[in-house]
Amino acid sequence: MNILKQPLIMTLTTILIAIAVPLHAERGTSVVNTPHNLSTSGGGGAHNIKSATEGRVCIYCHAPHHASAVTPLWSRELSDRSYNLYEPANMVATLQQPREPSRLCLSCHDGTIALGLLAGNYLLDPSLPSLGSLPFEPNPRLNANLGTDLSDDHPISFAYTQKSELQVPSLLEAQGVKLDKGSYVECTTCHNPHNNVNGNFLVKNVDSQHDALCTTCHIRTGWEAGGDADTAHKAGGSRTTEAVVDQVRADGCINCHLPHSAPSHTALNRGATEEDTCTQSCHNGAPYTDIRSEFASTYRHPVQSYDKIHSFKESLPLADTKKHVECVDCHNPHRAGWQDAPLDSLKVPPVLPQPLISGPLRGVRVDNAGRTADYEYEVCFNCHSGNYADSFAVNSSLRPVRQFATFKEDERFNSANPSYHPVTEDRPISATAGRSLKADYQTTMKRIYCMDCHAPHGSSVAHILKAENEDLYPSTALDYPLCYSCHDIDYLLGPTSQSPGINLHRVHVQGSLGTGPGGSKVACATCHDPHGVPLSRGADTSNGAHLINFDTRYAGATPVYNAVTRSCTVACHAGGVGERTY
Repeated sequence: MNILKQPLIMTLTTILIAIAVPLHAERGTSVVNTPHNLSTSGGGGAHNIKSATEGRVCIYCHAPHHASAVTPLWSRELSDRSYNLYEPANMVATLQQPREPSRLCLSCHDGTIALGLLAGNYLLDPSLPSLGSLPFEPNPRLNANLGTDLSDDHPISFAYTQKSELQVPSLLEAQGVKLDKGSYVECTTCHNPHNNVNGNFLVKNVDSQHDALCTTCHIRTGWEAGGDADTAHKAGGSRTTEAVVDQVRADGCINCHLPHSAPSHTALNRGATEEDTCTQSCHNGAPYTDIRSEFASTYRHPVQSYDKIHSFKESLPLADTKKHVECVDCHNPHRAGWQDAPLDSLKVPPVLPQPLISGPLRGVRVDNAGRTADYEYEVCFNCHSGNYADSFAVNSSLRPVRQFATFKEDERFNSANPSYHPVTEDRPISATAGRSLKADYQTTMKRIYCMDCHAPHGSSVAHILKAENEDLYPSTALDYPLCYSCHDIDYLLGPTSQSPGINLHRVHVQGSLGTGPGGSKVACATCHDPHGVPLSRGADTSNGAHLINFDTRYAGATPVYNAVTRSCTVACHAGGVGERTY
């Protein structure tokens, strides 16, 4: 009797589905209205897959009889493959091979088993291929074939627990997100295989806000701080057209990340590398600042040289074995904005009060306890302090060899030093302090930024300086525009600016009285250390004042400067005349 009834039942089912469901349906509350309907009445999806012979809808996943041992009455074999997992550089949960709930999905979506092959090696429909045999789908959001490499997909089969920047688990289900038994994140946490009303079988509507599902679980600090404090990557920024702003605002997380088949396995970034994610669509001059060309400069932070290294678990300042620089080492994309940018104290008159840090640097971690930067220089010190700074000398052949030598900038800018540029501390304001500064700065410029002198992305000038400032001897420079952007050239080089009458600044810099072999000119950096003279390296108040920290390549192995007698003993002066007083 069962044999006689089956054709009638299947005929009625096929007729009802054909009446109720339009072919190639993409969305619907029932599975029969979705691409998961592989029967003769189905179809849809990127490749419009459907059977030419089998009219039953549910049989491709479920069987009332002779099902496999897997619940719920699973009709397919599960793949026995071992999967390459996501690399959790910034993840605290422990990953494992996919658990059974996700393996149900992967029995089709890892592309290793034909869609028409059921449990017991029963070939239901030989015309239905495996997803892995389909033509390559270049759009990651339409790619149904995840393969066995899941390192470019959102992690699954891990226990979701309350952690920093994650929603409380008990609040998720009310928002449509269901965790599996034991509070595990599985494919079904984000996807409902029987309901495609939201597209891509998502459990939440993302039509107007494309990252609405992402932000259900992920609550990034500063992402939705409110008003002007919102990150520019969420709010869309303000430096381009309204259409671009609207698109950025609508995409949210999707601007930079993809949940499946992400080109970069690091943080599921949209770009092949982390920096590509920043520059290929946005920071390339269209529509935002052309950062890509800045990183093509002769002197630059070499972000192109490293990938997959940045981690919030790294020890700071950066350890010797972890040398690298990435965009996210200096910027927190989830908190960055454009307030007070660019940082630049070289304004006439300076804008007061000067901000301590700018929006683009907001939220960058600067210590192992998770504290974020309050000052711009702290971001730089993540790499340019500690043992890494001395052991990894970038362009070391170009660097001056200082009398009191270190590349640990926290030591060079230490406020206990005999002298230092005011980066980490305000400089004293008095009638005599800062006489070499331009008049507008003498009483207003209390502090300067690293970015006053350096172009952090890239520059055509050595040491990624913002302007020419030759540091070779003998010097061929006619001008030192970087120093002169703050310091008064007339005060430094004018014939009556110092006493006694001969201005030794002018003599050295302009070479007008034959200083050095053949009247060679001396660069500012031959005598002065633009960062500071470190007390920790042997300087004291008698030989470290006025930023004098000789470049020993030119001044000799043991130069002497005495601030009390205002005299120098250096190798520059040939013919046995080594000491000069000024």
